[in-house]
Amino acid sequence: MNAAEARHHAANLLHAYAEIADAQDVDAAVALLGDAEVELPSGGFDQPEDARPFFERIWPRRTTRPHRHDVTNLFVEPEGADWRACAHYVRWMIEDQPVVHTLGRYDVLLTIDGDALTVRRLTVAREWTRA
Repeated sequence: MNAAEARHHAANLLHAYAEIADAQDVDAAVALLGDAEVELPSGGFDQPEDARPFFERIWPRRTTRPHRHDVTNLFVEPEGADWRACAHYVRWMIEDQPVVHTLGRYDVLLTIDGDALTVRRLTVAREWTRA
């Protein structure tokens, strides 16, 4: 796996996660990250059986306002046999007009074997949140 291919896979993964978060799709989140170690500002999990309850807790149905994540500044580097990807994100809340709500960072550790991608760890950090 070369760096360009790893960057392509990492970009697809982070954009897929952003779409899942925007849709608050618990099933898709569990399918993508259920076997990973996940750490968000609101908690996380490191056991597959804890993935669904975690995502159900952070994305309660119909109780959060619509939002959109934009992913930028992707950086990918080898880390042993794996790849580490870091990117910035902006979370927009959709109110009367879109409003920047959160600025943060994704840090992901991936194993890539051909077209097979395994997410080892996802850490989401918030650097700024609108009061």
